Amino acid sequence: MSGSSGVRGATRGSAAWGRRFAAVGLAAVAVMGVAAPPAGAAPPGKAAPSPGALERVDAYAEQQRERTRVPGMALAVVQGGEVVHRRTWGEDGDGDPVTRRTPFLLGSLSKPITATAVMHLAEAGRLRLDTPVRRHLPWFEPAGPGARRMTVRHLLNQTSGLTERDGLTRADRFDNAPGGVGRVARSLAHVRTVTPPGERHTYSNANYMLLGAVVERVTGRPFGPWLRDAVLRPLGMDGALVDARDAERRGLAPGHRYFFGRPTPFASPFDASGVPYGYVGADIDGLAAFAAAHLGHGGPAARAVVSPDGLRELHKGTVRAGTSHRYGLGWRDDSFDDLGERVVWHGGATPGFHGTVVLAPGRDLAVVVLHNAYNPLRDEQLNSTAFGALRILLGGRPEPAPADPMLATLLTVVTGTALVLGLALTWSLFRLVRPGRHKQRTRRASWTAVRGAGTAVGLLLLAVAAVYLLPRQVTGVDLAQILLFVPDAGRTLVAVAVLACALAVVRGAHTVRALRSLRRTAPSPGAAPDGRPAARTTAGRPDRRGVSHPSAPGRPSGPPSA
Repeated sequence: MSGSSGVRGATRGSAAWGRRFAAVGLAAVAVMGVAAPPAGAAPPGKAAPSPGALERVDAYAEQQRERTRVPGMALAVVQGGEVVHRRTWGEDGDGDPVTRRTPFLLGSLSKPITATAVMHLAEAGRLRLDTPVRRHLPWFEPAGPGARRMTVRHLLNQTSGLTERDGLTRADRFDNAPGGVGRVARSLAHVRTVTPPGERHTYSNANYMLLGAVVERVTGRPFGPWLRDAVLRPLGMDGALVDARDAERRGLAPGHRYFFGRPTPFASPFDASGVPYGYVGADIDGLAAFAAAHLGHGGPAARAVVSPDGLRELHKGTVRAGTSHRYGLGWRDDSFDDLGERVVWHGGATPGFHGTVVLAPGRDLAVVVLHNAYNPLRDEQLNSTAFGALRILLGGRPEPAPADPMLATLLTVVTGTALVLGLALTWSLFRLVRPGRHKQRTRRASWTAVRGAGTAVGLLLLAVAAVYLLPRQVTGVDLAQILLFVPDAGRTLVAVAVLACALAVVRGAHTVRALRSLRRTAPSPGAAPDGRPAARTTAGRPDRRGVSHPSAPGRPSGPPSA
């Protein structure tokens, strides 16, 4: 972040646009039989975190867990190629204790993994970053200004011109059948871009959906299995999840979504079609190994995946991402300005899980955090656990991150609207079933009909706004995504729509009854203004002079007066 307060988080989808640590323990990493330094030893010239600093990290992480009400959490501190501190807290979605082997879904942390895979292919000469995407995907025919000039690099740094919505509406398909990565990518075959490639950064899952298809075309293999064999295992991520069988074999427990502030288990299926942008899974040791590799460590096998020059290119921010930082190739290039320290990071979330990796390359230091709960309202709070832990290790203080006020306000307004509609519906039903005696106002039938129709139309428009207009215009996503990531807000929007439609029907019934009542009491032709029948008059017979005289009812006519 360009201010002194530190880095701020970013959601997986938004957009996104969703979608969403320490215990004293020493471990050594030895890869390919290469001897590692003693556990906890710092690389030459790098000071290892002090025990006091690690204790403060533990205390801060515990406070953050209580603040965000996360059921289960894991944290690791990496110094060079070593995990110098590891801690787990709480339970998974099945009620078992979280351990170093508990798998989590990584969300958009899958993007730097995919970017690493693409750089591996580029360094092997199997593709070029500045080659047009259509050279690898001939079926890709985007419309828009200069869209066909879109390159692999534009996908990596999210400057392709694709929108956040392009990715959100195609994400989270939970498609585990063979060919899912290609099917998702082909849904973008005729997408329309909004800006020329390279002009502006717009974070979108769609970019990494296409990258997954590019990798499959170049390698000739399904994305997940190739990623496991060529990238994840050499990096030390032996237990990573890339398909539904992995998730079942590793016993992936449900994550948690928040329902009015309370975390509730959510057992969503694995999504093999979403691995390139958001559905890689890993435990804390595997993600720590990934962080160590990106610090330039991990042994010959890890270093063979991407060279030091390749790592620097991945990390280097080249395009402005909003006002806070620059985006590289799958990584965010940022800084703690008050500490004078550059940080490279990424966060990610799926429905029920969240993770963050923060590197301080100048200190050869990284912090890795995994949560088994997520809500976009708490995105910055969840990311701030990793940022705060790193700030402590760098000699600074963690800084608070508030919940997203827009989504909190939206939830409050929508909930209030649902309550008002519920009360109005209850009262209207009571009046319909037991109308009672009410003073009948004199009004025209046409006014009654217009008023009733206007009320019904207004309520139906409110229902449409709740399930269609408001999600798209305020949050930028469809109702389906809101139901998936923010179930309390999504279900409340559905409740508003249902209550509004029901109230429209009941108010319509009131209008029909009122019109019938008006017809029954309407004056007949020739009636007096007060609605009573007009008095009938009897005309007298004309006298001999031809003059007619009225006669009062029941009373004989007398002789004409003189």
